[in-house]
Amino acid sequence: MWIGNMNYKKGVAWGQPVAVVFGIIAIACGIWAIVLNAKGDAGTTQKEVRYQEIRAEKLGAYLKQNFPDKKFLILTNGRTVGPDGKQLRNHQYDALVKAMSGLTVATLERPVPTDPDEMMMEEMGWGMRALNNLFEGKNSKGQAIDGFEAPGDFDILVTLIGLPEDAFRGGKLGGKLTGKQVAFLQGYIERWQGGFKNKSIVAAVTDVQYPGESDKEGLAKWEQNPPSDLDAAFNVRFILKTN
Repeated sequence: MWIGNMNYKKGVAWGQPVAVVFGIIAIACGIWAIVLNAKGDAGTTQKEVRYQEIRAEKLGAYLKQNFPDKKFLILTNGRTVGPDGKQLRNHQYDALVKAMSGLTVATLERPVPTDPDEMMMEEMGWGMRALNNLFEGKNSKGQAIDGFEAPGDFDILVTLIGLPEDAFRGGKLGGKLTGKQVAFLQGYIERWQGGFKNKSIVAAVTDVQYPGESDKEGLAKWEQNPPSDLDAAFNVRFILKTN
């Protein structure tokens, strides 16, 4: 069964992580870098994982510093298992929750089919109607999600999977997100920039453009191991947009 899981935690360590490899958008840049370099070794993979954790740590730290009294709801994909039957880690989710420790945080999982054809249909139908259904414990077909607990009240949605294209109407969030604010770890698109002006969007992490093959200096910077300093490491590949 696919489970929509909501757990409120405040100032305590989280238990079982919400599992997904990274999501299509989340790891895209990392996979791209590995493919371009033809290096699928463990060291390269570990580096890409670390950069995705850094992406989450930076946003989490920003939210913790600037919105300490707000209630947060993290939107992410549902639990996934690997070929060996073991639950896969969601490194970004784990890093984000750790960085937001001490805040009031809940999680809302979006069920994702394992069948490729069903997954394609799910993505094609991913709109505000489907998101509204999710808040009510229903999948995109309107069917009840087994084991679902409705999320409590929240102020800011932090999304690891973006939002449906029709999430903003006239620059404002609609549906179940009316009156809420959002922070994008993944999935922000520039045509939503009006959301910053009316403060519907409080933060969004975007990617530094990947250097061209002729830009040796840029490539060397991009491919370096993450610096130990969080800000320095974040600035290698990412940009934090805020109000």
